[in-house]
Amino acid sequence: MMDLNNAAWEISPPASELGRGVRGGTVLDAAAQTWRARLLDAGFRKRSGDIFTRPVTDDILGWLGLNRAASRQSPLVEVNPVVGVRHVAVESMVAELLGEKPHGYAPPTLSVSLGYVMPARSYQAWVFTVDTPVESVADDLVAAVNEYGIPYFEHHDSLAAIVQAMSEGAGFKEHNVFRLPVGYLLLDELEKAQQIITASVDELGQRQDLAAHRLRAFAAAFQQRLDRSRA
Repeated sequence: MMDLNNAAWEISPPASELGRGVRGGTVLDAAAQTWRARLLDAGFRKRSGDIFTRPVTDDILGWLGLNRAASRQSPLVEVNPVVGVRHVAVESMVAELLGEKPHGYAPPTLSVSLGYVMPARSYQAWVFTVDTPVESVADDLVAAVNEYGIPYFEHHDSLAAIVQAMSEGAGFKEHNVFRLPVGYLLLDELEKAQQIITASVDELGQRQDLAAHRLRAFAAAFQQRLDRSRA
């Protein structure tokens, strides 16, 4: 069963764990060394695996995750960057209402594959092979992050901007269902928060799977918090 809270942002294992025993492994290792150095130069902080963050405001982190696909039958390695923003207060409340310990930098509150904020507005992957200059491809990847990813961070530099984007359909529905009502609550838009959480529970219908139970438990805790805010 898909984890509604984490499915939208979870990325593949770190470079060191992919492609071992094939030429693709050495290609990816070389590429990772290059993009990590370039991202650090651009002001990013290295986190676990190939997750990177960059401060936007005191409350918001710019977020970058590098999804990777490698095959034991091919030396080709494909990298799909995902950019996002993490609002600390939103994520802290979501974790609290789910009965979980807040994580320091994951998941992002809002995220998208980098290609969809580039001019073509379509999926974009960077392909590394033994026949192409690894540093050149890695440089091109980081250049795209700098040119399009960082402006994405800056465009979502407030809670209001993040909530507006989610309300217009940006991000992932199964992810936003936890975050949009919390965002409205933090913005003191209590009626919108109520409408969103009520609609989300109603949409579950008679579902009795684990994800549905998790959302109902979240909604019950959220309703208590919302009622206290009205008092």
